[in-house]
Amino acid sequence: MKSIFTFILLLVITFSTAHAQSEQYLMSAQKLEVRSGPGLNFNTIAEVPQGTQVYVISSGYGDWSAIQFKKMNGFVLTNLLTADSRIADAEAAAKEAAAKREAAKAAAQAAIAQAQAAKRAAEEAARRAIADAERLQREAEASAAKAIADAEAAKKSKDAAARRAALEAEETRRAVEEANRRAAKGSSYASTPIESTTPSYGSSSSSNTSAPKSTAISVTREDKYSSWEKKTYKSGATPKSFNFKGKFDYKLDNYLKIKVGKNTEVVVKMYKMGKTASDDELVRVTYINSSTTQFIRNVPEGEYYLKIAYGKDWRETVENGKKFGTFTKNALYEKAPQVLDFNTVKTSKGINVPSYNLTLDLQPSAGGYSTGGADDISAKAFNEN
Repeated sequence: MKSIFTFILLLVITFSTAHAQSEQYLMSAQKLEVRSGPGLNFNTIAEVPQGTQVYVISSGYGDWSAIQFKKMNGFVLTNLLTADSRIADAEAAAKEAAAKREAAKAAAQAAIAQAQAAKRAAEEAARRAIADAERLQREAEASAAKAIADAEAAKKSKDAAARRAALEAEETRRAVEEANRRAAKGSSYASTPIESTTPSYGSSSSSNTSAPKSTAISVTREDKYSSWEKKTYKSGATPKSFNFKGKFDYKLDNYLKIKVGKNTEVVVKMYKMGKTASDDELVRVTYINSSTTQFIRNVPEGEYYLKIAYGKDWRETVENGKKFGTFTKNALYEKAPQVLDFNTVKTSKGINVPSYNLTLDLQPSAGGYSTGGADDISAKAFNEN
């Protein structure tokens, strides 16, 4: 009967919350006898070695305190318990460690953010460096291409001048030979110069018979373009005689930059090359005035060649129901040998959109002007679509 009462009392002690003392951990000052109730008359149910930590449930039983030791509950004398400083130290150490852990976490997050920002800045700097290097490379390639083209043009001009000089020398040689041949036949033979106003046979004082004089010839030059309509266009316009509307690809920010010199105006026709010549497609027709730089933009992808008309005084007419236009002064026409590749190129850094620079002018020569090249075509071939 006594053991049943002790069990019920322990249950009541375990779940009681009516006592004022707060729950806490304490340490035994010496060996403790854990009893089944708050008094020496209760049975000893366990012993707690000195310096062992116990959990005090309540100290509201007079000289006794209810404790929990291992998995059992019981009572010990309160004056044999002392505060366990290790618990407080451990809790303080735990709080300090938690604070340090949070500080370390915040520092790590800040370091990560700084590293990510530095990485983005480095990537942006690298991207800009690559873009600048590619731009400088394109400019260098364009300058080199222009220098090569200028050198080739100068060589062609020099060769053309040399050919003309050789022809003129040959004509002079033949004329001298002809004059010597005629002189060898005697003074009784001479040719009558055209439009000459001097005696053909020497001075009239050497003979009583008047020497014959050539009849004065009136020469007029017919201007076959006099009935044609003179047209003036702004740079970038399409002459009406072509009755053509250009084709554009506004998704592409490319261009053909054409710089025209002071000696000519030009009309540039851009042809997109097909599988065969019959598949070639006219894409742009652009008029450019002298001493002007014009951009032909938004060119559709493909490979292109150019037909170029040089000259001044552009005029237009209608022949057999078809409009026709041409330069009437210093007119020259050519089909450029270069192929302009406007196809975009995909690279690991993005899409490369090609653009080109072109310089056009006529070069003074002994007979007037020339393009400095050998790719001349007829006006009819130029005007064909």
